[in-house]
Amino acid sequence: MSSPSAIRDVNITSAFWTSMQSRSRLLTIPAIIHAQKSLGHWYCLTWKEGHKTKPHAFWDSDIYKVTEAACYFLLKEHPEGKDDLILRQEVEHAVDMIRAAQHEDGYLNSYYTVRGVHKRWTNVRDMHELYCLGHLIEACVAYETLTNSGRLLEPVMKALKHVDSVFGPEDGKLHGYPGHPEIELGLLRLYELTKEPLPLKLAKYFILERGQRDANGEIFYDHEARARGGDPYDAMGSEMPNPYTHPRDYAYQQAHAPLVEQDEIKGHSVRAMYFVTAATEYVRLTGDIQVKEALDRLWRNTVDKKLYITGALGAMRQSEGFGPDYFLGDTEESHGCYAETCATFALIVWCSKLLRQELKGEYGDVMEIALYNGFLGAVGLDGKSFYYQNPLRTFTGHKKERSTWFEVACCPPNVAKLLGQLESLIYSSYEQESLVAVHLWIASEFSVPESGGTLVSQTTNLPWSGDIQLTVRGPKALKLALRIPDWAASNYSCSLSGGEVKDGYLYLAAVANTTISLNFPLQPRKVYANPKTGKDEICIMRGPLVYCIEDVDNPGVDIDHIALIADDIVADAPAATIASVEDVVRVHSPGKEIVNANWSSLYGSEEWKYGDSTKQLTFVPYFLRMNRGGNGGMRVWVKRIQC
Repeated sequence: MSSPSAIRDVNITSAFWTSMQSRSRLLTIPAIIHAQKSLGHWYCLTWKEGHKTKPHAFWDSDIYKVTEAACYFLLKEHPEGKDDLILRQEVEHAVDMIRAAQHEDGYLNSYYTVRGVHKRWTNVRDMHELYCLGHLIEACVAYETLTNSGRLLEPVMKALKHVDSVFGPEDGKLHGYPGHPEIELGLLRLYELTKEPLPLKLAKYFILERGQRDANGEIFYDHEARARGGDPYDAMGSEMPNPYTHPRDYAYQQAHAPLVEQDEIKGHSVRAMYFVTAATEYVRLTGDIQVKEALDRLWRNTVDKKLYITGALGAMRQSEGFGPDYFLGDTEESHGCYAETCATFALIVWCSKLLRQELKGEYGDVMEIALYNGFLGAVGLDGKSFYYQNPLRTFTGHKKERSTWFEVACCPPNVAKLLGQLESLIYSSYEQESLVAVHLWIASEFSVPESGGTLVSQTTNLPWSGDIQLTVRGPKALKLALRIPDWAASNYSCSLSGGEVKDGYLYLAAVANTTISLNFPLQPRKVYANPKTGKDEICIMRGPLVYCIEDVDNPGVDIDHIALIADDIVADAPAATIASVEDVVRVHSPGKEIVNANWSSLYGSEEWKYGDSTKQLTFVPYFLRMNRGGNGGMRVWVKRIQC
């Protein structure tokens, strides 16, 4: 098993990614905290029973997540010391609130503190008590990594002892598990930090108990609903808006079947990703073969039949989740393409955990696609606006603006969290084998642990250029495992001969004080979808980037009614600065407009007709969409015609 690169051991030098990280640290995190304070949400942990404002079930988690994100950025020194001092003060204030909010028996949750603590643990299916605690645990791991003070570890361990007294297989305890998976992942991260047995014990229970049925085919949520006077067969009896496709639709909570029996990814996409990510870590720590086999099946179903080309997940608005196999609509207007930012965030984390178990290029490929496309465009280049949903098409005259905040605000802090821990995704090290694996090609320098100060560094201008200089410098010789992206597998070059490619990684013998030149040729390419999707259209990609066409780049062109000429070549256009991002390589492609788009009736006997003139269409990376105004027209997939 490998160790991911620690944040403190990696220095990112990429101009592209340092600008994204700096924007998140200096603008995004302060904007999130400001929004929470201005709405009063930030202070919910200080409220007592009967407070005039009733917290939502998930407000605690927003505080915990932004605190976690801030800790990641504070792990690195920055020139702007004043900003870091203010951020550190916010973190310590949050820790003070958390410590003061805890009940004597360890319970910690503002929703039931205000609404009546006697009602706690009566609806774990819907009310997010364990979900919030999971995010607190993850914040604790980040905070203790930063400070090693114990100030957050103490209340967290007290809270877990309380949870252990309530849940478990023993008689007299609730045999339940959270409706929204998350605590499982936090518990396993805490176990790795502390080696305390309690977090591993609880994580194992929650992972393996989920979906277990009694002799009547019922699960814990059925019994829980009756215990509080509800009817589990009546539209779930939830306090939340009804997201279920039918009564007792427990796929929404990932409780439709025990994990080891599953072979199709279903239900709420974020919950699914959090659950499989935790289960993947559980396998790494315990070696559970049955769970691993189930996860392998769910991975194949996810990437082969449920994954958007952008790395987004979730095709059904009603359930915020997965649809049938190959059901991947492009628009929100169809009540599809939910493509929640948090789901892509979680997919990236899942990929990183899978790579800790096994070096498979596919895991890195999916992580890279999701990072550059489904994830990155979820935050505006102002650093203060966000997408909750990320459709692949929007219509002219119907702008999809980013929002500064949401009533359910899970996505903004997850953006900051991932950008804050980006360093941990790039490399892995295997101390016993003297091996370093490179998963992402991002200009950076990695101080390899237990190597006497040996550095692995890469110089590259990806995603715009595919030239890479990889250097090993220091006293220790290192073997290397270099991910060869699937988009470059057929035509890459490496200056060091003699390597072997296995499962998408190029393995090189030990080298010391050496520079290796790699080239991943970058040229625009057309990508097509499986016929089972019903999508006979073209997507343009260049390296890891998905491109889209926006009306702002194509004045006078009705991009709602265009088609690309199937056999014509797409080509790079001159690089430009777009919305503060430098060196952006645009793409040109010939296309034509429909000339009879304005039909007078819904149906007719006349086929679509395209104009005789060919237009030069301009495409830009999908993550840059809706940063420069325009009239709202944007699409990733474009019709194709033969000429």
